[in-house]
Amino acid sequence: MGLNLGELVHYGLYFARARLLGARRPLVGGINITSYCNLECAHCVYATGAIPREHLKKHQIESMMATFRRQGVRVLFLQGGEPTLWHDGDYRFNDLVRDAKKHFSHVACVTNGVLPIDNPCDLVWISVDGSPAVHDRVRGEGAYARMAENVAASTNPNMYANITLSRLNVDDLEACVNHIVSDMPRFKAISVNFEIPYPGVEEHTLGYEERVRAVERLIALRKQGYPILNSPAALRLMLKPGWNTTHWLIRLAHPNGMVVEGCGARNVDPRICEYCGYGVMAEVQAVWRGNVGAILDSFRLFRVISG
Repeated sequence: MGLNLGELVHYGLYFARARLLGARRPLVGGINITSYCNLECAHCVYATGAIPREHLKKHQIESMMATFRRQGVRVLFLQGGEPTLWHDGDYRFNDLVRDAKKHFSHVACVTNGVLPIDNPCDLVWISVDGSPAVHDRVRGEGAYARMAENVAASTNPNMYANITLSRLNVDDLEACVNHIVSDMPRFKAISVNFEIPYPGVEEHTLGYEERVRAVERLIALRKQGYPILNSPAALRLMLKPGWNTTHWLIRLAHPNGMVVEGCGARNVDPRICEYCGYGVMAEVQAVWRGNVGAILDSFRLFRVISG
């Protein structure tokens, strides 16, 4: 087993300060750099038209990244909308990623994969919301084929599939996982989120009884050897209303310039937070609680340890 000693020391000191001294600094930073997208997904709040279409300006992003660095963030997520559409004049997404990598240990993005996956992110999450017909029903005709073609053509060595489970695709879970493994072997693993009841898409959100059954199926898939990235501890955290109690572990910036703890949904309507489905939030909370499995999984993902 290999160790990145510098990263290991950083995270050790982080948790010592947080646990022993009560320090409340973010572990992960995220910037929703744009609300523009090239798809209109059935479960997505951006597709409802409720959120104005806008790009953050380069100087705004630079200011947010500087704040994150001062707070000790080492893992940065760039998101949207569709983040690869972002630009500020001739300065484009790949330029932003290259500059961000000078300041953060790991820069990740979340994309729908409709455009070529040629960005230099350390980790790339690509949305896969079902087997081909189901994915296209959620994301639009032809979306699966274009995404699969771009995954196959990409040279990025660290691509991960991301499934957002809702009533639109939960019955297709096992078929979706099998298609990911067989159709797109370039994916290193599969992560799962649950759709969140933002205004306009609430009807698709799984109730907690439905979520319990989905988690049981996910853990069964993991036991069968499928590369499910979510730790069982984190999946089980997401089975009770109001489970997300450590919003301060994540800072998220939005296209309107607002920076919040967690995703900020509770600032819109606290009831949305009762159905939080962000897998990354559950993982960092499981790590915070000291779950050994979640810690090891996270350290392997971000290459703090290898092997």
